[in-house]
Amino acid sequence: MEHGGNGAIDLNNGRLSVRVSYPGEVYRGSRFDWNGFITQVTLDDRYTFCVPEALVPGVGSGGQGFCGEFGNEQAIGYEETYVDNYFIKIGVGNLKKIDNKPYDFFRNYPVVPLAGSVTSSTGRVCFKVESGSNDGYSYTYNKDIKIDENFLTISYMLKNTGSKKFETTEYCHNFVGINNEFVSDSYELKIPGCIIPENIVGEIVLGESTITWPENGVEQEFYCVLKNYENAPEYSWELFNHKTGAGIREAVDFEVAKFALWGSRHVISPETFIRLELAPGQTATWTRRYEFFY
Repeated sequence: MEHGGNGAIDLNNGRLSVRVSYPGEVYRGSRFDWNGFITQVTLDDRYTFCVPEALVPGVGSGGQGFCGEFGNEQAIGYEETYVDNYFIKIGVGNLKKIDNKPYDFFRNYPVVPLAGSVTSSTGRVCFKVESGSNDGYSYTYNKDIKIDENFLTISYMLKNTGSKKFETTEYCHNFVGINNEFVSDSYELKIPGCIIPENIVGEIVLGESTITWPENGVEQEFYCVLKNYENAPEYSWELFNHKTGAGIREAVDFEVAKFALWGSRHVISPETFIRLELAPGQTATWTRRYEFFY
């Protein structure tokens, strides 16, 4: 492990190099988890996998690489919070309620960041935060990132330390572009089982268990949700780029509540969601394991 400069930790085992931002150094928005914000993954000094959400500075919500989000559709305590008071966003902090409009993850809410700790060792870094109490809601959250050969594992622990039950979701918004290759038919996304898409926006090319894109690329954002998605123990999705000969696959240890696919001309983001319901005192743990290969 090395301090990567520019507010980052570099994990490197000779095969895999992973750059992880310190909380608040690269990203300070109100959407994504500040902890374990992975800005780049490099395999064998030949293949890179992470790209920004947008190529134009100031466009989008500031995502990059492997960054997570809790409660993108419904923020904990938002409805019961008065305007100008604060509600919680796990992994971010307390967000100020601006008005009585429905919560919108794409809006930029004023943030009071979480206090936490970062500990690191060879090939591993761990982020720990305790939220403090906010109208009966509070939690402890740990995020552990480690590398082994060509594998990257992210382990999560979330405990409800408050007096109220809460429900939320979590996913990793994988902003992937292999060696910065733009989206075209050179990419192939493989999904376990049959693909039954709904809410399709933009251009995608559907196969029985694969998704690809037009030969000449895409000019607009694309999005869909896969209905009746069935996870497999071996992988939840696999993205391969035929031009570079490199790919990435994710395996998870939880029941996938939702599978979504988003992207634009330079980025592909397969997203596996976990649903979390925690009564006071309850704890949830889950893991994502990424394999980078060629």
